[in-house]
Amino acid sequence: MVVLVNGDVTFNLSDVFGSVARAIPDETFLVWRDRRKTYAAIAGRITGFANYLASLGLGAHTERDGLAGHESGQDHLGIYLRNGNEYLEAMIGSYRSRVAPFNVSYRYVEDELLYLLTDSKAKALVYPAEFAPRVAAIRDRLPHLR
Repeated sequence: MVVLVNGDVTFNLSDVFGSVARAIPDETFLVWRDRRKTYAAIAGRITGFANYLASLGLGAHTERDGLAGHESGQDHLGIYLRNGNEYLEAMIGSYRSRVAPFNVSYRYVEDELLYLLTDSKAKALVYPAEFAPRVAAIRDRLPHLR
């Protein structure tokens, strides 16, 4: 969850997106190549992804006030995607399920992936079929990945 604080106002980006989606559900949110997606369509996909992560037991396990400044109490999710609506859906869906997403460059090869995913203690990784061979090549060396 990304929480923004400005004076007495606190909110997170998932809540902001949800509020906008409820206010203007049929408006176009995203245009990507030949795709046009409304706020309602993307909101549904975000909720579905967030629910899926939660069904796997992923989320926040220790609240911020119980952690040192450098620690994370959330499970970590690598987003290994090219640009597109799926990237935004995974990112906002992660926020909604209180999972900490991070970018994984689509240019990374096996050694870089292995280092990043091990060092981050990633519990999950979102990736398209085109990257499946790279992930399969290192999967058995990623002890935290579920």
